[in-house]
Amino acid sequence: MFTRSSNTSQSASAQSSQKKTSSIAPTQARSAAVPSLLSSDLIITGDIKTDGEVQIDGRVDGNISAGKVTIGEQGVVNGKIVCAIIQIRGKVTGKIDAMSIDLTETANVQADLVQDKLIIANGAFFDGKCTRKSSAPTPIKAATQKSA
Repeated sequence: MFTRSSNTSQSASAQSSQKKTSSIAPTQARSAAVPSLLSSDLIITGDIKTDGEVQIDGRVDGNISAGKVTIGEQGVVNGKIVCAIIQIRGKVTGKIDAMSIDLTETANVQADLVQDKLIIANGAFFDGKCTRKSSAPTPIKAATQKSA
């Protein structure tokens, strides 16, 4: 009456593992969409490392490695920042390595930049060196001379 065949127990364990996998996936998707916030009264001495998004409104004396970084108007970072996308409204001293860098009108950046896309708004302060990640496109003159 209460006996199971081996096929039933295998399918039940497969369904159980599928349920575990599906319940984990939505949780991970939600946590990746919500940024970690460092409030204005927080001071961190040390490194921050995440694959997700970080918004800094306080002070970080250390390196940051993240998927996306937003530095608020009151935010201060002294160190190296490595990420895919960064928007700076506050102050950064050190080095920034990102695919896309956006310096807003309130940004104060004293750092060397390594990027593919750079936006500097009117009023932003920038003192440093800019370097492209990817190689420069072929100059128009060189392309015309090769075809002639």
